[in-house]
Amino acid sequence: MHTSSFNMAETAGVIQHNWKKIGLFTLLSIAIATVTVYILPKQYRSTAMLIAANPQLADKSRLFNENIQGLYSYIGSGDDLDRIMGIADLDTAYKQLVDEYKLVDYYELSNNPLPLLRRKAVLKLREDLTLQRTERGQLKILCWTKNPQLSADLINAMIKIVTRQAEQIAHEQYEGSQSLLEKTIRNKEEEYRQLADSLQKIPQQQYDSYELLQLSAKSVLKELQEYRTLYAQFTMMAKLQTPVLFVLDKAVPAAKAERPDKPAIIIAAAIAGFVFSILLLLVGNRKRSL
Repeated sequence: MHTSSFNMAETAGVIQHNWKKIGLFTLLSIAIATVTVYILPKQYRSTAMLIAANPQLADKSRLFNENIQGLYSYIGSGDDLDRIMGIADLDTAYKQLVDEYKLVDYYELSNNPLPLLRRKAVLKLREDLTLQRTERGQLKILCWTKNPQLSADLINAMIKIVTRQAEQIAHEQYEGSQSLLEKTIRNKEEEYRQLADSLQKIPQQQYDSYELLQLSAKSVLKELQEYRTLYAQFTMMAKLQTPVLFVLDKAVPAAKAERPDKPAIIIAAAIAGFVFSILLLLVGNRKRSL
């Protein structure tokens, strides 16, 4: 039966006869890794933890009906978190960060038209600033940069951008409702004026017609009052700053650099150099045997 020549006894023999070569290769790997980690720029990480707010907090029923206020949870669902992540992951948010913090210069990009440079900066920022959804239904934002303050600033600016965009969407919805209500109120006011004019022109002796118009006028007036109440409520809701998300842990500058991890990289290089040198010697020994 054919057996592989790569066995423990042969490996031990190779190590014993070539320990100087293995040691030299391992030391060389450690030296290269050490030089590399001290050349690489330090990177600082900042982190923020968020949760989505329940969008029903902006429901006017919650504010104008005391009996159901307690039914609304302050924390949103997974779908609400996906909505927040969708807004944060748009290129528009990253472009605002690129422009506000001059990241084209930070990434040392040049020799291209400005639109292309901005696009390259956005792609690099997407590698440095990431969004992660945790198992507990939280949104974790991480950012790595060579400047500890910049990492924290980028995350906190991203949170502001998401909040502003979500609030703008809600504000536009309220404005649309207000516009529709204004149109409906004007129509009802005109309808009520026409009925009032008709009541003045019909003699009260025509009891049936007069009574019917009077009932119609009362009904229109009641609807008009209800629409005006709704309009006032929507106007108030448009002015209120309902929460979009809650910041559990705000991003702060890192106290020390976390990249590169010098000890881990040097140890990994030593192990890799040791193993790789043995494999090279075993392969060479096998070729000589054949």
